[in-house]
Amino acid sequence: MRNKILSGILCSVITLMLALSLVPLKAECYEYTADDVDSVIGGIVDYKLRQTGSGSVQEWLRGEAAEGAGRTSDWYAIALSQDGYTDLSAYESSLRSYLANNNVASATSREKYALALCAAGSSDSYISDILDSSIGEQGMMSWIYGLHVLNNGYTCHNFTADSVVDTILSMQYDDGGWALFGSYGDIDVTAMTVQALAPSCGRSDVSEAVDRALDFMSRRQENNGGYQSFGTPNPESAAQVLTALSALGIDCRYDDRFIKDGNNVIDGITAYQLGDGSFCHAMGGESNETATVQALYSLISFKRMTEGRSPLLVLDNCSLHRQTQPDTHEDNHSDGHGDSSDNSTDKPNNNAQTTSAKSGNSAKTTAHTTAANGTTSKTVTKASATSVTVVTTTVTVKASHTQITVTTIAPSTDKHGSYKPTVILIILVAAAVIALILFITGKRNYKNFIFLAIVAGAAVVIVLVTDISSPEEYYSGEKKHKENAVGTVTMEINCGTIAGRAEHIPEDGVILAPTAFDIEAGDTVFDILTEAAQTYGIQVENTGSSGGSHGMVYIAGINYIYEFDFGDLSGWVYHVNGITPSRNCGEYVLSDGDKIQWLYTCELGHDLDEVYEK
Repeated sequence: MRNKILSGILCSVITLMLALSLVPLKAECYEYTADDVDSVIGGIVDYKLRQTGSGSVQEWLRGEAAEGAGRTSDWYAIALSQDGYTDLSAYESSLRSYLANNNVASATSREKYALALCAAGSSDSYISDILDSSIGEQGMMSWIYGLHVLNNGYTCHNFTADSVVDTILSMQYDDGGWALFGSYGDIDVTAMTVQALAPSCGRSDVSEAVDRALDFMSRRQENNGGYQSFGTPNPESAAQVLTALSALGIDCRYDDRFIKDGNNVIDGITAYQLGDGSFCHAMGGESNETATVQALYSLISFKRMTEGRSPLLVLDNCSLHRQTQPDTHEDNHSDGHGDSSDNSTDKPNNNAQTTSAKSGNSAKTTAHTTAANGTTSKTVTKASATSVTVVTTTVTVKASHTQITVTTIAPSTDKHGSYKPTVILIILVAAAVIALILFITGKRNYKNFIFLAIVAGAAVVIVLVTDISSPEEYYSGEKKHKENAVGTVTMEINCGTIAGRAEHIPEDGVILAPTAFDIEAGDTVFDILTEAAQTYGIQVENTGSSGGSHGMVYIAGINYIYEFDFGDLSGWVYHVNGITPSRNCGEYVLSDGDKIQWLYTCELGHDLDEVYEK
C-alpha cells in the first residue's frame, strides 16, 4: 500500500513538471523596470547566439546574420543596429551582394532592404534609387515603408514625406484604424502606420489622426494586455503596438489607455516568452522566429524611448545623419559570450537623435510584416532532414509538426500492416527483460520498477500518437475510399499571381486543377489538403494539426513555393466558396458542395480581391 501511494505521488510530480515545462515563463502581471526589459532583450540575443553557435553579438553579425542578409536576418540587423551595435559592415556587404544578384519584385521588400542598408550605415544609392518605383506600388505597406525611408532624410523625384503622409491620412478608416483592405482597421497595420506617422506629429492633422488611432488601439487591447489579429491572440500584434507607443513617447506602463486589468502591453508580449529566451506565436506553442524578432525590436524601441532616444526606424547609423560622438556604452549582451577584441569594435552607440513629437502622444516605430502580416496563425516547419521518412505527429500539447518531404516520388501500390503493435510489443518485452535483470541482480528497490514503468508507458504513448511511413507509403497515388462519406467538395491549388516566375512554378499557375474529394463528418480544409498531397505527390510544408482544441495549422509552403518568396506580404491563403474564412484551415469543418481554393498572394490577399467571412 505504501509503495502504491509513493508511486502515485511520484507520477503526479512528474506530470506537474512536464506540464510546467510547456508553459511560457511569464504568466502573471509584472511592473517592468528598464533593467527587466533589457534582461528580456538579452535573453533573446543569448538565444540567437546559442542557436547560431556564435561567441558574441559581433561574431553573429559577421557570420550567420551576414549570411542571412536579404533572407532571414534583416530585422535582427536593424534591431541590433538600434540597440547600439554599429559594426554591420559584413552584413551590409552581404546585403549589397544579394541585391546585386537578385531581382526583388516586391516594392515593400525593396523598401525594407533600403532601411536595412540605412541601419548598417551604408551610403549605397540603392536606398534612394528604389523610392520612385516602390512607394505606393504595393498598397498600404509600400506607403508605410516608403515613409520610413523618407523619414531618414532620403529624397526622390515623385514623393516627399509630406505628400506620402497626406496619402496615408486619406486612407484612415472611420474606426480610427488602417488596414490593407476591407472597411475596418487592422491592429497590426494601424500600429505600423502610427510608427511611420510619428515624426510628423507636429502637423495638426497628423496629430488628430494619431489620436484616433490610439483610441482604436486602446479599444482593441485584451484584458491580459495583449492583442489578437484575425481572432488569434499573438505577441506580434502587441509588439507592433508597443513599437508605435514608444515612437510616440508613450510609456505603456503608466498610460491608463493601455492598461487592462492591471496588465500593460509589455505583459501582453512577454507572456509568450519561452524558457530558452525565444518567443512563441500562440500560447503553448513552439519557438517562432517572427514572434521572437518582433518582440526583440519592440522592446528595443521601448528601451530607446525610456532613454530619450529616437524611434526605432529613425536610424542612428543612417549615413545622412549619423552622429560622430565617441561611444561610451558597453556591450550589454556579451554575458560570457563576448571577448575584449569584439567589445573594442562593437560598443553600442549611445548617441540619441531625438525627434520632437506631441508630448504624451507622439513618436515613431518600426514596421515589420509577419508571414501573414502578423494576422494569422504563424509557425514555420522545416522539411524533413531525410528523404526516407515522413512523420506526422498529432500531439496537441504543442503545435505538432506535419513534415512532408517530396522530391519526385512514384506512387506505390505496396500495402503494409501497422508497425505499432510490433513496436509496442518490443517495448514491453524490453521493459520486462530489464525488470528481470533488475530482479536477478538484486536491484529490487520499487523506485527502479516505477521509473521503468514510466519510461515504458511514455514510449508506448509516443508510438500510439505518432505515424511513421516511407514516402512511398505516404504518397499513395490513390484516392482514399471513405465508407462514411457525407458529401463531396472540390479543391484547387493555384499560384497565378506568380505564374512562370521560376522553373518550379507552372506557367499557368495551376498546381492542382479543381478536383473532387469525398469528405467524412468533421473533415477540415487541412485534411483535404493533406489528402491531395498524398494522392497527387504535392509537396506541402506546415506546422500544427487538424482537430484538437484549436486546430492551429500554418501552411508555409506548397509545391516548394513558400511564404516571403515574393515579398514580405507573400504566402498561401485559402478560400471556401469565394470567401476568406476567419478560421484556421485546421478549424474549418467542411460541408457537402464546398469549393476550396488555395491561392498564392503577394500582397496579403489584396491582389486576390478577398471577401472576408462576417
